[in-house]
Amino acid sequence: MILNENVDRKIIPVAGGKGGVGKSVIAANLALSMCLYGKKTILVDLDLGGSNIHTLLGLRNTNPGIGNFVSGRKYSINELLSPTEWENLYFIPGDVLVYGIGELTKSVKARIVEGLLDIEADYIIVDLGGGANFTVIDFFLISNSGLIVTTPQAISIMNAYSFLKNYVFRFLQRVFAVDKPIASYFRKVLKERQPSSGKTVADMISDIRAISPAHGNKAETFLEVLQPKLILNKIMGIEDASLAEGLRDLCAQNLSINLEGLGTVMDEEIVNRSVNLQRPFILDSEENIATTEIHRIAQKIIQSGNFPKMPLELDYYADSFELIHIEMENDLAAVQGRGKNTGSSGDYDIDKLLELIRIQQGKIQELQGTVRMLSINE
Repeated sequence: MILNENVDRKIIPVAGGKGGVGKSVIAANLALSMCLYGKKTILVDLDLGGSNIHTLLGLRNTNPGIGNFVSGRKYSINELLSPTEWENLYFIPGDVLVYGIGELTKSVKARIVEGLLDIEADYIIVDLGGGANFTVIDFFLISNSGLIVTTPQAISIMNAYSFLKNYVFRFLQRVFAVDKPIASYFRKVLKERQPSSGKTVADMISDIRAISPAHGNKAETFLEVLQPKLILNKIMGIEDASLAEGLRDLCAQNLSINLEGLGTVMDEEIVNRSVNLQRPFILDSEENIATTEIHRIAQKIIQSGNFPKMPLELDYYADSFELIHIEMENDLAAVQGRGKNTGSSGDYDIDKLLELIRIQQGKIQELQGTVRMLSINE
C-alpha cells in the first residue's frame, strides 16, 4: 500500500458501493480538473468488465489498454498511456477491446499495481468497478486514501458502508497473512460471523490483543493509516449532506476508521446531459454549481501537499463534514440567486429544488432507521 502523504505522486482509486452512483463521471471530471490546474494526471480505467470511461471524455477506444496488458506481456503499463486533447491529461483504457476479462489472479493484480507505481505523474486517478469483490477491494488498497462515491439514498449509503467494511477486513487479513494464529482467528471470525453477533472491529482487536498484545497494537496502528474520503453525489438539498454523517459515525463505531468528507456534487441536469453528449461537464459552464464543486474537490487534494491529510481550518468549523454543510449552504444560495436572475423559468427551477429538499426530510428518517438497523446487525 502506498501512503499518499509520504510521496509526491498520489495514486487515488475511486470506487462505489454499487454501480450507478456516478463514480466514473466523478473520476473523469476530477482528473480533467486536476490537469487544468497544471498537474500531470493519469486517468486509469480499471472498471474491468464495464470499461467505458473513455466515452465520458469524448474519446474513441482505439488503443490497447488494461485488457491487453492482462491477456499477455506484450505491453508495459507505460506503453498504454494515451494522450488526450488536454496537455496534462493522459488516459489508460480498460478492457473493452479484449473479451472475457473478469476476476483477476493475485499475480495479475500485482503486475498491474507494479505497473502503476512506475508511472511518472502528479496524480493517478483509478476508476474501479462497482461492488465490493476482491479485485475492486485490492485495487482500492493500492493507496491509503481512496475515494468512495455514494448517493444520498439509504440503499446507496448501506452499500458504501458494506464496501468500507469489506475494505477494512481485507486490509487486516493482508496485514496478518503470515501470522498464523491471527490469520486463523480472522478466518474463523469472518466465516462464523452472524448478523446478530454485534462484534465490531474494536472487539476483534481486543480479541487479537488477548492472543498477542503486540499484534493487537499492530492492528490498531495499521488501521490508522486508512484514510478513505467520501464524495456525496447527486445531492438535492442540505439535508443530504447530513446523511453522510451517519455513515461517518458508523465507520468510527464499528470499523474503527476515520472517514472524512471530501465534498458533494449537486444533482444538476448538465451532469446527466454530459453523459449523453460524451463530454466532461466541467467544460460547458464555469458557473454551473456541479462544476464549481468538482474544482473545489480537486483544489482540496492539490492544496494538500501531504494528502490525505486535509488542510482544514478548524477554527471556523469542527471537521470536514461541517465544512461540507457550509459549502452546501453557499452552493444552494448561489443556485437560488441564479434562479432569481433568470426570470420565470429560473423561479420554477428553484420551486422544484425546494420541493425536492422537502422530500429529503423524509429521507433523513429513513437513514436514521437504516443506521440503527446496521448497528444492530453488526
